[in-house]
Amino acid sequence: MGRLRWRSAGVALGFNGATEINMEHWYALYTKPHKEHHVSSILESKGFKTYLPTIQVRKNGKRKPEPFFSCYLFVRLDPYAASSVRWTPGLRRIVGFGGEPAAVPDDAISLIQRRVAEMGELDYLSRFKSGDRVAIKAGPLKYFEAVFDRALSSRDRAMVLVDLLGRLTRCEVDVGCLKKLH
Repeated sequence: MGRLRWRSAGVALGFNGATEINMEHWYALYTKPHKEHHVSSILESKGFKTYLPTIQVRKNGKRKPEPFFSCYLFVRLDPYAASSVRWTPGLRRIVGFGGEPAAVPDDAISLIQRRVAEMGELDYLSRFKSGDRVAIKAGPLKYFEAVFDRALSSRDRAMVLVDLLGRLTRCEVDVGCLKKLH
């Protein structure tokens, strides 16, 4: 006669050769800053399927993959396995509502994958337009606020207007040192 069976990958019920019910869904994970790759590799080593959307960004003349969503990645898991993910080093929390993890639809993940693939390489200069307020993060003008003026023909350089001694002064900076202010 048939018997009831349970499997660790979710609930699998059946008689004479259990029929599996796939309980796995995508979930968004919120990580500590710059820990997306670290969390992803730890979870993959534990056997979880992860998706970290990255885009190629040209920084200081070099191409570098950066997370598309800062501090976020996705993991495919059974909600009953969430407890084995919660204590991953570098992970802040599983995104959820009312204390319960919120599943991300497969269609949403597919859409993100298509859109990221279409984007190609991003150039830092394309992030700024004339008149944007920016903060300078490194170099001799570190901690100054400025106004983005224009991209320069030399690689990864930009002209900004910095308020020095009560007047706007044109300064040339590395575009990787700029952060857009909102």
